[in-house]
Amino acid sequence: MALLSDGASRLVDLFGLADWPEIVALLGDAGPAEVIRRVRAAEDGDPRGARWTRGKAHDDATIAYCVDLT
Repeated sequence: MALLSDGASRLVDLFGLADWPEIVALLGDAGPAEVIRRVRAAEDGDPRGARWTRGKAHDDATIAYCVDLT
């Protein structure tokens, strides 16, 4: 199970650089830090919002990710 803030979900919702199945796989393979790293890379690549119109260059990005270990 995963819960993403709107800043973390930008990779899918705003930037279109991944879809939800890709995010789930990435969380399982590399963890939340990698998802946030990719969000930040996209934001840094478009600091003025020319490619992806948005209110601010960076938004908070938080992910809660739970794995069933049973």
